[in-house]
Amino acid sequence: MANNNVSDHSVMQIKDEDKDDHVIAENDGNMATLTEDRNDVELIVSSIQRKLPQNPPSTSRSCIFRIPNVLRRHNEKAFVPNLVSIGPFQHGKKNLKVMQEFKLWYLHCLLDRKPTSETSLEYLVEAIKSMEQDCRDCYGEKIHMSSENFVEMMVVDGCFIVELFRKQAKEVPINDDDPVFNTSWMRSALTKDLFLLENQLPWKVVDCLFHHTKEKDKPESEALLLLALKFFEVFAFNQDPHADRPLETKHLLDGIRNSLLASYPQAEIDSYWEPIPSVTELLQAGVEFKLRSDTWDNMLDITFENGVMEIPPIDIEENAESLFRNLIAYESGNSSIHCCNITSYAAILDNLINTSTDADFLIQKEIIHTLLSKEDIACLFNRLYSDTVVGYFCYVELTKNVNAYYQDRWHRWQTILRRDYFSNPWSIFSLSAALLILGFTFLQTLYSLLTYY
Repeated sequence: MANNNVSDHSVMQIKDEDKDDHVIAENDGNMATLTEDRNDVELIVSSIQRKLPQNPPSTSRSCIFRIPNVLRRHNEKAFVPNLVSIGPFQHGKKNLKVMQEFKLWYLHCLLDRKPTSETSLEYLVEAIKSMEQDCRDCYGEKIHMSSENFVEMMVVDGCFIVELFRKQAKEVPINDDDPVFNTSWMRSALTKDLFLLENQLPWKVVDCLFHHTKEKDKPESEALLLLALKFFEVFAFNQDPHADRPLETKHLLDGIRNSLLASYPQAEIDSYWEPIPSVTELLQAGVEFKLRSDTWDNMLDITFENGVMEIPPIDIEENAESLFRNLIAYESGNSSIHCCNITSYAAILDNLINTSTDADFLIQKEIIHTLLSKEDIACLFNRLYSDTVVGYFCYVELTKNVNAYYQDRWHRWQTILRRDYFSNPWSIFSLSAALLILGFTFLQTLYSLLTYY
């Protein structure tokens, strides 16, 4: 029995030792796993820390940015250049490389003309190089280009724009072989490309190159902004250009917007507003539409008073949708813009134009000037500001007054009377005759009753 007890004790001791060894091995394995996990965590942390930017992705000076997909999907072609790339976002695209040769040729023409002693390639590069970081900060994302390539792009693209505006204004001669001014389709395509939001240069670049290449021994040429606005005038809704607005110009598209807002009176703005009925519905409620024929300088100044809506004329060209969409995208994406004037205007026209009948009425009133069909006009405005939130609406008072007038039933009854009974002399005669007959019948009945009693 003793031996059996000793044997059993030995066996139990061996089992305990095996168990301890297993626990130690298991702990060692857990420690190894923990160490391995900790190393993996440290690697991931190190990887993330290397990617963390020291500065914000965009600054308050960012004014050139990519169009978000939620807006781009409605009409991709409205935001993409077809002929020329300006700036880094479209730089190097295969379908735009042909125009790169013309940009370099424009730069050669400018340098060869040598309008000033400062007009040398070295001087221009040095001037743009000194503002490189400020130019990079104007873009809404980090530009992954070397300093050499970035400055070269700024100089070539900027000089092309300056020379183009001067040729349009006939301040410099136009070469007989220049396809921009001797090819019918190229001017329209080029103008559209130059106002695209993703196809912009910081204004300071263009302005710097303009002043360093302006002839000083000749009479003062027109200001750069006025040259630019005159270049875009026909395509910017044919509104008279305003270059005297006391606002800092950030790029060409911003300059066009500032010009359109030039004389627009500051009105009540709010983030909440109610849509107004269409042209057809308002006509049924007695609203009268009038053309403000006294002005072509402010299409935004729509008024409503005593049942009369006055709308300034607007010219809708083929590129109008592209310009509208880029202005709306610029207003919605730029945090420094609080009053969404262009977006508000698009919202008003979208409310007014539901069908081709609405569009045709405004065309017949000469409020809208266009070569497009009434169906195209209706389609344009019906989907113009889809997926855009109007931060601060600029026609709050107008929409309140229009809706109040529309909801008053007396105005609708007046309209029915005028339309059905006073629209022509025969209707008036028929109504008068009916009233007379009714009056005589009443008198006859009254006389009979009085005679009876």
